[in-house]
Amino acid sequence: MPTSIKVTACDNELFITASTPAGSSEICHISSGNNDPVSYAVNLGSVLPPGKYSLTLVGINWGGPSAFNVTVGSTPLTFSNPNAPIGVVWTQTVAVTV
Repeated sequence: MPTSIKVTACDNELFITASTPAGSSEICHISSGNNDPVSYAVNLGSVLPPGKYSLTLVGINWGGPSAFNVTVGSTPLTFSNPNAPIGVVWTQTVAVTV
């Protein structure tokens, strides 16, 4: 089954990269706010060659509440903080195979 990524919440900025010892590739960079809905989906096999990757997610808050909702394959990865500080508020790294 292909490895998919689905993003349904991004308040405020989300970077997703796929890395190997040979280098990394940006999968997406999303900016949104005010709890506006987000809908982004990608099959990693359509943007990466087959292999094993470390998928790193970095969530940045510009002020006020912050929330991120990402599903990798069937695994939900979420963050929510109504009083998040400004700056990097969430990081998550998971292993994936494409």
